Amino acid sequence: MTTIPPYGYMKSPEDKKKWIVDEEAAAVVQKIFSLCASGKGPTQIAKWLKQQQILNPTAYCHAKGLPTSNKPTADPYKWTNETVSRILERVDYLGHTVNFKTTKQSYKSKKKIWNDPENWVIFENTQPPIIEESVFLIVQNIRKARRRPTKMGEMGMFSGLLYCAECGGKMYQCRATNFAENQKYFICSTYRKGKDLCTTHSIKNVVLHEIVLRNLREAISYVSEHEAEFIQDAAESDMRDRDAEFVRKRETLAKADTRIAELDRIISRLYEDNVIGKLSDERFIKMSHDYELEQSNLKSMADVLRKDLKQQEQQKTNVKAFIAAVKKYTDLQELDAAVLRAFIDRIEVSHVDKKSRTREITIVYNFIGAFDFTRAIENARNTSKKEQRTA
Repeated sequence: MTTIPPYGYMKSPEDKKKWIVDEEAAAVVQKIFSLCASGKGPTQIAKWLKQQQILNPTAYCHAKGLPTSNKPTADPYKWTNETVSRILERVDYLGHTVNFKTTKQSYKSKKKIWNDPENWVIFENTQPPIIEESVFLIVQNIRKARRRPTKMGEMGMFSGLLYCAECGGKMYQCRATNFAENQKYFICSTYRKGKDLCTTHSIKNVVLHEIVLRNLREAISYVSEHEAEFIQDAAESDMRDRDAEFVRKRETLAKADTRIAELDRIISRLYEDNVIGKLSDERFIKMSHDYELEQSNLKSMADVLRKDLKQQEQQKTNVKAFIAAVKKYTDLQELDAAVLRAFIDRIEVSHVDKKSRTREITIVYNFIGAFDFTRAIENARNTSKKEQRTA
């Protein structure tokens, strides 16, 4: 509905209400997404675009005679990280139209107020897409897990990905200037606050690096060789997990709604007792306050549960996006931050079992959740052996 299409699109000469792809600008948009997926941040991408002497969106529109609300820039090749960030976040490039991004306090005000993304209205498939959905999702995951340098000037590749399996707290990197690489380790943040709150759950960087690299190679190998089986297994696994969680949340919501209705009746009876003199004003105020507080807390919880259930009903395992990531890294030799963000949502580390001297590490993948690739590979081998014996 905007009068000015986003960079990468132009209005159709035949129908001004439709957008068509501006091939030259769209190629730049695709390059920006590609650079981000390879691990570059908005500032690095902006520098690269300037080095390549690529016109920024405002300069491009003026050069091509396209509509723009911005005045010409002093340096037509200067890109800002804000401009790059906005491009990386635009849902429009999936071929969708997004409305109600902003609002105003009143018709008299010219100041725009940005709405929460949950309140946006998205009309799907209104124009040709410039970016594939799988690439868009990978980029959003990478940007969601943006890292910041430590006081020592480092940015650990696992930063923001590790969680304690017991308490759910984040695991923080422990390092010192005199630490060798094989001495650096992660530790549970809850344990650091109080040794009686959780156990250490510490794990060395080199051990974690080896485990994750091996697991990713297994995942890539299995998906590459058994794509059809993977699609079926991932869908079935996701359905089981979602159904179990969905049932649990729905039962909790039902109990909360029942108690909320019960509290309404209790508060009503208290009011009646107070009116006819069975209950003193002081006692009424105390009891009604307690019940109203409980009801308020239950309503807040119920709202969160309803929101979660609604989102869960809409969510589906995006196997297609995961396969796209696999095809991008078919020959994975080494780990880096871009690879981790493309594949992994979080890594949960349990404590070491004193008897077996082992620990459980759960890798939760983007798009498909905690998929057991080791088991899948073993099943594929057993199936292959049976087929060979039958033959």
